[in-house]
Amino acid sequence: MTPHAGARILVIDDEATVRGFLCEALADHGYVVDAAEDGKQAIDKIRRNRYDAAVCDLRMPDIDGLETLAQAKALNPDIEFIMLTAHGTMENAVDSLRKGAFDFLLKPVNLTDLHFAIDRALERREFIERLGLYELSRSIFSTLNEEELYGRIVQSALQVLRADDASLMLKDESNRLYIALSTSLQQEILADTHLALGERVAGRVALLPEPVVINDDVAGDDRFGGVQAWRSINAAIVCPLTMRGQLLGVLNVNRVKSADRYTERDRRNAMILASLVALALGNARLHKELLARLEQLRDTQEEVIQSEKMTALGNLLSGVAHELNNPLCGVLGYAQLMQQEELSGKVRKGVEVILREADRAAKIVGNLLKFARREKPEKKPLGINGVILKTIERKAYDLKVSRVEVKADLDPNLPYVNGDFHQLQVMLTHLINNAQQAMFDSHGGGTLTVRTAPKDGRVMITLADDGPGISPDNVRRVFDPFFTTKGFGKGTGLGLSVCFAIVRDHGGVIRCGGEPGKGAVFTIEMPVASPGTQQAMAGTTGTQTAAAPAEVGGGPAQAGPAAPAQAGTAPAQSASASGQLGAPPAQAGPAAPVAGAAPLAVAVAPSAAPTARAGTVPADAVSAPRVLVADTEVHVQDVLVELLGRMGYRVDTADTGEGALAKIRGGSYDALIADYAMPRLDGRALLDILKAEKPALARSVIFLSSDTANPRLADFAAATGSVLLGKPFDIETMRSTLRRLVSQSGEAPNPTIH
Repeated sequence: MTPHAGARILVIDDEATVRGFLCEALADHGYVVDAAEDGKQAIDKIRRNRYDAAVCDLRMPDIDGLETLAQAKALNPDIEFIMLTAHGTMENAVDSLRKGAFDFLLKPVNLTDLHFAIDRALERREFIERLGLYELSRSIFSTLNEEELYGRIVQSALQVLRADDASLMLKDESNRLYIALSTSLQQEILADTHLALGERVAGRVALLPEPVVINDDVAGDDRFGGVQAWRSINAAIVCPLTMRGQLLGVLNVNRVKSADRYTERDRRNAMILASLVALALGNARLHKELLARLEQLRDTQEEVIQSEKMTALGNLLSGVAHELNNPLCGVLGYAQLMQQEELSGKVRKGVEVILREADRAAKIVGNLLKFARREKPEKKPLGINGVILKTIERKAYDLKVSRVEVKADLDPNLPYVNGDFHQLQVMLTHLINNAQQAMFDSHGGGTLTVRTAPKDGRVMITLADDGPGISPDNVRRVFDPFFTTKGFGKGTGLGLSVCFAIVRDHGGVIRCGGEPGKGAVFTIEMPVASPGTQQAMAGTTGTQTAAAPAEVGGGPAQAGPAAPAQAGTAPAQSASASGQLGAPPAQAGPAAPVAGAAPLAVAVAPSAAPTARAGTVPADAVSAPRVLVADTEVHVQDVLVELLGRMGYRVDTADTGEGALAKIRGGSYDALIADYAMPRLDGRALLDILKAEKPALARSVIFLSSDTANPRLADFAAATGSVLLGKPFDIETMRSTLRRLVSQSGEAPNPTIH
């Protein structure tokens, strides 16, 4: 039995005896044999059927062997011809081989020679097929682009398996098969076809280890009982595509027009092709995943660098702000004192400029401290849709004036997140402000599109505007502190840095994209709350809806202030229209309570507080209250000595905490004004000593600090009931606070922070 058993051989000879002898001999050897009595009949059979080889007589009537060879090769280039003749010459042999014959044998035929020639011809055919597979593998492995790869796979399948129709099905994330590419199916079928594993022919073959040949009506095939064909197919090979035991998809190869049946050799070729295709698909998928991982790694690396940069910068800013606030305290203090004097118009105008610009510098320093001392988010379950709509509502007037239209495409089934309503609203306000100003400055208005959607266990928030966009050079710098493309005085460059920090503190990621001239796109990813939280919230508030966002997660009305949006009162307004960080009160006055110090009461100085002039009460009068001022900065001491002298107080000064303690132990004082951060003996240590040795004075202490945003100081004030004023301070606030403490000497003071 030949190793090529099952190969189809066509015997062409006009002599019936020879034809019958050859057919019987070849059939006994394991071949599938067909016969033709002349060249015309042979061509007709080759046109309708596919043969692996032909044994052909050279001399026949009408169409001789060489003409039959030429026409057969035109119909089937792969068929191998072995020419036979009883009148062989060297010229005939050479002519036959030149026209494509594989071998030339003389009659009477030696069966051993004939079997050897046919086996060699079939081996050559298989070699050519393998070579074709190799060339095709080079083609499909030469690209990692998935869309291009799909086309090459389908074309390779058509060529290798001599088919006229093919389709490639891939497995999606839900373990179902979809059609990635087809040579004949309509788009409607492509879009609607999603097969579960085990469903129809492709779904069943997907569960098998090897390709399946179907040469009959699928309805009559026991392997696919109950499956009705969508269309008529004469023969098919269905190949599962697996790599390392993992199913990638299914390759369907069909003969719709050709009546030829697929053979075992075709199935073996299909198996080789399927393994190559699976490897190519796997490589392309791994390449895509690798690119995604590299991009993720780059993003993570940038986030780490940005986070470390901001942490280091925060520490630097804290120290710088402290050093700036001390000289500003002297400048503002003296300017406020001068403003209360009788001044000429020109001098008064100069003093007002000093006050205004120094106050502006103080606000910038305050913003730097807010950036350096961000409050930790107080997270609780909330619906991000509600935060977005509440923010848009509060910005509605500004957006309308700037002719900016907001389109909100919010997923009503968005999962809940754990977040701080106020901080998230600040973040969104910064982003909306930047988009608003960019579009207005670029073309006097525009459209801002806000979208939300769930993705892979995270909530995605996208804000896309149609402004001028961001250049590639600036995309990686937009979150750097102090980086801004706005004109002088229009921004501090801290807004997006604050956004980055807020999102990071919520466990999320913020990215910037877009192209110059096509608008900017900011994408925020935030982790969803735990499944238990989702169930609990769903049971109390229901799913998020765009129609009722205020009720989500306790509602913005409960999660944040419902007061009118005025500077200094609403978190969302801490970002100005220019994108600057913070919107401090219009006039110097009490600062907002530090986060985390809810019990603290904010003391607001009366706007019409009486002004004490120097000399109203003699400073050396024995009955006047006595105040000790302890501060390392001489100009701060001088401002306070001047102010308190005008108020009629007797004033002593000390440069250190130890010096202040020595004076307190050696004398009697009605009040103490001390810098909290004095070296060697800070405010906490000094207060502990006073409580033990001078309890009455301990209740009349005003601590000064350049960093009242520091949570540690807020906790200190809340725990001890102390009064904490920020540098630079408003002299009216200092005046009213000191009078209150002196007047209630002996009573427990209310903890206050300014």
